[in-house]
Amino acid sequence: MIESIQSVFSTISTAASTLKTFRELLKGKKGDTRVFLEELKENAGLCWLVMEMDTNPMKMVNELRTGEYDRLLKTNFDFNSLKKQRISGDERIENSDLSSFLGKETTSLVENIYDRIKELKRIYRVDKDNPKVRWRVRIINLQKRILLLLWHLKK
Repeated sequence: MIESIQSVFSTISTAASTLKTFRELLKGKKGDTRVFLEELKENAGLCWLVMEMDTNPMKMVNELRTGEYDRLLKTNFDFNSLKKQRISGDERIENSDLSSFLGKETTSLVENIYDRIKELKRIYRVDKDNPKVRWRVRIINLQKRILLLLWHLKK
């Protein structure tokens, strides 16, 4: 599954390259946009711990953050302001499990990312010992969406 991330997002397929891309995106950003991107960067870093360092996903689920996203929702922040264009792709994305996001607004992907984070936290809170929950797969799928957003924003 990590191989699919590397093939689709070759330029941001490691923790170091993701961090570098976030640093580039954050240059010149202020206010709500900057705070939101910082939260997203933290969540991406947590996902990389699971993917690159084999950290137990159960140890990091409660560390995932949604506070800034929730705050911005209350203020009617326009997540499309992160990037006005719809999500476009190339052949690698068109042939992946992320293809459903192509042609959608930035807001749609941001909402999906945070819905997944909240779902992970809810499952952990209510039924963390359920053997049917594939925590690592869920973290990888979350990270793929974060990387798609990052890829979209830097284009």
